[in-house]
Amino acid sequence: MYLGSLLFKNHDSTKSANDTTLNLESIFSHTKINSVLYSEPFIKAGFIAKLVQDTKIDILYLDLDLLYSGYMASGMLHVPQNLTLFQPTFETWNKTLTDVLVKSSTKKSVIIVDSLNGLFNILNKRKTIGKLVTSYVMLLASIAQSTDSYVIIASMVRFKKEEGWILSPTGKRLIEANDAQKILLEQDEQGIALNFLNSKEKIIIPASLIPL
Repeated sequence: MYLGSLLFKNHDSTKSANDTTLNLESIFSHTKINSVLYSEPFIKAGFIAKLVQDTKIDILYLDLDLLYSGYMASGMLHVPQNLTLFQPTFETWNKTLTDVLVKSSTKKSVIIVDSLNGLFNILNKRKTIGKLVTSYVMLLASIAQSTDSYVIIASMVRFKKEEGWILSPTGKRLIEANDAQKILLEQDEQGIALNFLNSKEKIIIPASLIPL
């Protein structure tokens, strides 16, 4: 099913296309982990840039691959007032996680973990890293439910017939949760396609609306 009519909040024909904003509630669930999958980092960056641009509630952004931060440093993207950007390292991860948990427990927010691959990379000195990463994600999701917040986990992946979706290039397993919503980002002739893998639905963000 094509869900284009649910993608945008504004359908006023007097507005230009660039005034059209993403409808957060039609894309993401605040009762599930929203797993955003991609194979091309720049498609992910374009989608995240549009999401941040259009989101009005507080955004707690854990930039673990530093791609988004790079766009801001270059001046290609500006820093909105509702965005709190974290750039955690191995040494600062515990403090960063605590800050995000405290903020999201007091106010409705969008928590973006970008990316799961980066989280594995900065925690690679820890033992049982897979269990740790899963625990961190589940903790974020649990706290977020108390304020109807959204948890969005971006992951660079590839598909293997025998194993399903796995992280690329490490081959580590994607976090599987019964309440996860999986959205695959792909390049489309018209822009960026959002394929909802759980429901076989699809929406398109036109290229003219991508801020990168």
